[in-house]
Amino acid sequence: MRRTLRHALAAICALAATLVHSQERKMGVRQAPETVFDEPIGTLLPELEGATATGENGRVGSELVFWGYRLGDGRPAFLFACAPHEGVNCEERVQMICLDRTNVLRTGTAAGHVVHRVCSPVALAKPGDTRPGCVDTAGTVAVMIGLVSCG
Repeated sequence: MRRTLRHALAAICALAATLVHSQERKMGVRQAPETVFDEPIGTLLPELEGATATGENGRVGSELVFWGYRLGDGRPAFLFACAPHEGVNCEERVQMICLDRTNVLRTGTAAGHVVHRVCSPVALAKPGDTRPGCVDTAGTVAVMIGLVSCG
C-alpha cells in the first residue's frame, strides 16, 4: 500500500513538474513575426510602426511567442502572439514574458499561422526525419496578440 502511494505521489509530482516546465520562459526564438502574420506588424499594432527589432525573442510554453522591439520613442517593448489551445491561459502566460513585472499596453486578435505538433515519446527515425514520431497540423487561426513593457 505504501509503495503504491509513493508511486502515485511520484507520478503526480512528475506531472506537476512537466506542467510548470512547459510554461517556462525561454529565449532564442529565431522565426520573425512576419512568418506568423500576413499583415505588417505596424498594421496589427500601430505602436510598432517604425519600431526596431531588438532580437530579444522568446516563448512561454509552446503556445506563446514574443519578439523584442524598441519603439519609436526609444522605449523597449515586446510584441506577443498566443495561440488558443485547450488548457492554455494566455493572460497567465503573458505575465511571464518579463522577468520582473509585465505591463500590458495593448491586446487584440489577429489571424496567425500556427503549427500544432504532437510527438510520441518513442519513435523510429528514418534518414531525413527532422522530427521523428511527430505529426504537425498547420493552419491559420485567431491568436491573441499584444504589446507589453517590462518593469
